[in-house]
Amino acid sequence: MKTKIIIVVVLILCFILIACFYLLQWNPFNPLHEASLKIGNRDRDFSFYIPEGLVAKPKLLFVVHGSDMKAASMQLITGHQFDKLAEKEKDFIIVYPQGFRKYWNDCRKEATYDANKLNVDELLFFEAMIDYFVENYGIEKKAVFVTGFSNGGHMAFKIALERPTMLLGIAAVSANLPIESNDDCSASNKPVSVLVINGTSDPINPYNGGVVEVGDGQKRGAVVSTDETLNYWLRSAKCNSSLAKENDFPDIETSDKSKAVQFFFDCKETGKKVSLIKVMNGGHIYPNPTFFLWPKELGNVNKDINAPEIVLNFFRSLL
Repeated sequence: MKTKIIIVVVLILCFILIACFYLLQWNPFNPLHEASLKIGNRDRDFSFYIPEGLVAKPKLLFVVHGSDMKAASMQLITGHQFDKLAEKEKDFIIVYPQGFRKYWNDCRKEATYDANKLNVDELLFFEAMIDYFVENYGIEKKAVFVTGFSNGGHMAFKIALERPTMLLGIAAVSANLPIESNDDCSASNKPVSVLVINGTSDPINPYNGGVVEVGDGQKRGAVVSTDETLNYWLRSAKCNSSLAKENDFPDIETSDKSKAVQFFFDCKETGKKVSLIKVMNGGHIYPNPTFFLWPKELGNVNKDINAPEIVLNFFRSLL
């Protein structure tokens, strides 16, 4: 009888592991590393993925979570795609930093979460993490990138606005710059390579601008439109917006009632790259082929594009 019970327990555990691997893309054989740094009087945490056989002088990519999220959740909602893509080339360390009490102190002055009210020094945190990976893993300090979702996208904007020399490029997903009266960042107006990915039917980050409303009891104020957001980066990078090139992604899954198109802009004067992916009828999501468990209140899920792959390719094109 005991033998049968043991067999049943083992089978259940095996089923759980297999389900985690195939459904959640979790790899129990190469889990995330965990670390913490003292920033002022606060302990700041981050998790990171190291590909097996990592190259010398690897690049560094921060994947920054949205509001009211944990760092590991960002790994899940991006379908572990960044980890798997880094594993192929062995050239990137993927970092999932944790926001202060699950939020980031971005540029939105009216935000009421603690990270903003306490004016948490996020730039110092990111600088300290970069130094950590320089010291411990010998990363190429000139090859640092940031992608963020929602509140994390706003955090990417903040770094690019205030400390553009810290990174080589950003990719902001489901985020627009704040309107002037809601902006407490000091923009350097220096050129930065930027990719913006926004859904036209985003119920939280309005594509055409307006008040950001999440439903978590925290205020964030208003943002400008996606076009205005894009135009800021085009101006700072001295791009010729009239020379935009367009790429329509194949409509692989017609049932999602969503298509995506990418625009590329000529920025020869500064050597930067600025691009927009417009997800028609897309919601507040980070599209990828291995995670579809998005809450309905975040809107329609585009199933045509692999945003992590697109983002990583964009970053590699900057090297």
